Amino acid sequence: MQIETLRFGTINYSQEHLIHFRDGMIGLAKMKDYLIVESANSPLILWLQSIQDAKVAFPLVEPYFFGRDYKITMNDAERLSLGLNPGERSKVMVILTIPNQIENMTVNMKAPIVFNVEKSVGTQVVLQDKNFQVRTPAYEIFARATNAIATNHTDSAAQEEWLPIRLGGREQSAENSAAVAI
Repeated sequence: MQIETLRFGTINYSQEHLIHFRDGMIGLAKMKDYLIVESANSPLILWLQSIQDAKVAFPLVEPYFFGRDYKITMNDAERLSLGLNPGERSKVMVILTIPNQIENMTVNMKAPIVFNVEKSVGTQVVLQDKNFQVRTPAYEIFARATNAIATNHTDSAAQEEWLPIRLGGREQSAENSAAVAI
């Protein structure tokens, strides 16, 4: 299959790349199917690209950059939406907001995206913990992480190629993953 996106151009994908959000995302209840898109030139950012609207894509980053002890607890409805059973692998990501003034970049630690890796299902969880913010400052932390990767990246002139990834195709590292309490 193929989708022509505003941000990434043409992306070829197969059914195994699709991630279904049973309830959609906050404010986008009708958009149910997405791809996760990555580029070797932007290794810290994954993009959640809507299949229903080629203009809709969200940058996602690992929450551990912003809090190594980031743990989320889901209620029964969220677990049901995700279809997550004990023992199944999950992946937690947070949405990155990149405004015109990049120094004002933030991440949404209050409403992370949780993926059931085994079933290629996702849901957006709204956490009740008052310690998490919708607009957590991210520029300095993200700039440090990007610089660390850039010093190890030797071919910066390579053309950017955007590829869909399968959730089950990425191994989850315990030290670099947020915890999900089910």
